[in-house]
Amino acid sequence: MAQADPTEPRALRLPSWATARTALALTLALASLPFSKLALPAALIVFLSFVAAPSEPAELRRTHRRVLYVAAAAAAVAVPNFLVREAMPGLVQGGTMAAGSRAVSRLREILFAEDAARRQASLDPDGDGVGSALLLGELTGELGMRGEAHLMPPLLERYPKLETTNDASFVEIGGFLFSVCVPTANGFSNDPHARFDDEQAERRFVAYAWPSGRGPGLERAYFIDEHERILSAPTSDTERFGREHPPSCDDALAPSTRDDWRPWRGKKPRTTLPGEKAASG
Repeated sequence: MAQADPTEPRALRLPSWATARTALALTLALASLPFSKLALPAALIVFLSFVAAPSEPAELRRTHRRVLYVAAAAAAVAVPNFLVREAMPGLVQGGTMAAGSRAVSRLREILFAEDAARRQASLDPDGDGVGSALLLGELTGELGMRGEAHLMPPLLERYPKLETTNDASFVEIGGFLFSVCVPTANGFSNDPHARFDDEQAERRFVAYAWPSGRGPGLERAYFIDEHERILSAPTSDTERFGREHPPSCDDALAPSTRDDWRPWRGKKPRTTLPGEKAASG
């Protein structure tokens, strides 16, 4: 059996695992420069290699440290690049999705309250057993039912006080403003003093959520109708933004603006409404 040459440098006769670890650290660090998603695992391997270096013989430790310094420099460039390219956009997108989900959840609460009003015939001027859609203040119990002086038990509880401007009535929750529009003879309105078409309101209403200010996730407005058709659209400083620029009741319906609105996460509208049997009977 061949004997090891006692004059051969000890580093060359050591097990290869240490060299393989250092080579892996260098390879990952260099690869993370063009492929930023490798930055964090590369930085971790480089760190662990430095931690393990003191247990190596002096000759090998000096060689590996020189290689690891190069790997550490590459990782120091790659990690900030990863944060800028991957981590921060991911956080912003996650915030946008979370805020949008909360706004849509509130709109669906409004939808379910309208469903209950329709089933219970909370407002039923023609006595056919199918209730008409209600304004937001009527759903929360803050306003009396139109045509009636007394307040009804709220279908939406613990909602903030209704705010009004010349253009809209709404409530603010979680960075969004919410409003409900009910049919009139000429379209939709959320003005409690408008002349509503209660017959059309048995089958129609629309509701909106739009940002009350700027912040992570507050870049889009949301829409829902009686069939739970959910849409979203971008905002600007003068469109669907704040108390001074609410979406009009027909924003998602008018030919000039409806192309801005896109289905939210592929949500499909429902095909029937609560109370259909009562209406057909």
